[in-house]
Amino acid sequence: MANSKWKWLFLTALFSTGMGFVFYAGGIFLPWLLGPLIIMMILRNVTDWPFYWPSWLRNTGLLIVGVQMGTSFTSQALMTMVLYLPLMLVLTLLITGFTAVSALTLSKNTEYPYQTALLGSFPGGLSQMVLLSEEVKGAQPSAVALMQTIRILLVITVVPFLVTFFFPAAQGETTGSVQPLITSLPFLWLFLLAASVLAVLKGMQKVHFPIPFMLAPLLCVVAYNVLTSSPFALPETIVAAAQILLGAHLGLQMEGVRGLLSIKPLVIVVGINLALILFCIGLSFALNAVFSFPLIDLFLSAAPGGVAEMAITAYSVGADVSTVTSFHLFRIFFILFAAAPATVFLLKRSLKRAG
Repeated sequence: MANSKWKWLFLTALFSTGMGFVFYAGGIFLPWLLGPLIIMMILRNVTDWPFYWPSWLRNTGLLIVGVQMGTSFTSQALMTMVLYLPLMLVLTLLITGFTAVSALTLSKNTEYPYQTALLGSFPGGLSQMVLLSEEVKGAQPSAVALMQTIRILLVITVVPFLVTFFFPAAQGETTGSVQPLITSLPFLWLFLLAASVLAVLKGMQKVHFPIPFMLAPLLCVVAYNVLTSSPFALPETIVAAAQILLGAHLGLQMEGVRGLLSIKPLVIVVGINLALILFCIGLSFALNAVFSFPLIDLFLSAAPGGVAEMAITAYSVGADVSTVTSFHLFRIFFILFAAAPATVFLLKRSLKRAG
């Protein structure tokens, strides 16, 4: 059994890395994330092969991405982020409002109750929304998981290509860094940084903090940047490896997509998510005119994707990673700690009245 697991772990890594190289050679955007994701999604749904990708590999990818995101947060960037809080709130309220209206459309045109449609549409993270759906009577966790999966899949495949179409000037901007590599740091700093990441991670896990494997290294690297004023960078190969680790995991999560939705709900769910992406594009242009905020940063900040995926996209096109990450973290925390709990409370209350 152990030998079989190692065999399928090796094959999963081989397929994922190989497709990453194919996408890279073909000049396809985000090759190291999309290549593994697409090949593993296809193989997961057309074969019965027992692919194996343990959670520690996914968590390792998140740790690396968290470090990479943290390198963009300098003291100046953090001060700038405080000034953007009103814009973050406006953007988040508009997107969640659009989501609520979209969920009503989905509910009226399918057999899904509104609580299922709403929790399936919120851009707040797949696992978190599924857990919340389990607390609401009448919600269908499997349908919520599927709708969240479709949204994530659309966003991380469509948004990068839209960026190249709508923002061609962003391509070719520097994606590297003149900062020294992490390997050049003194051993003492590396040890203290690693120890602090481990301590913060354990604390976050103990209190069930969301996405701890990404946020723990991010916060520790931010603290390092502020304390030392000497930010560092990660080697490109390490960042690419992290994307492969995450891409393979995401692809394997897309299991049973074909049989979970009938044609009509599937078309509506896809249409609503595409409409949300178009809404974010329009919102970006409108807010850019009002706030004179960089257009590409606004679009990637508004896009209804995950923090890690949008940060990787921002990194790849030369957008401001710290800005994009800040907007997405603000939205996730707002949805997880304000919008979603309030929604669950109101749904439970309305169900009690109806009962």
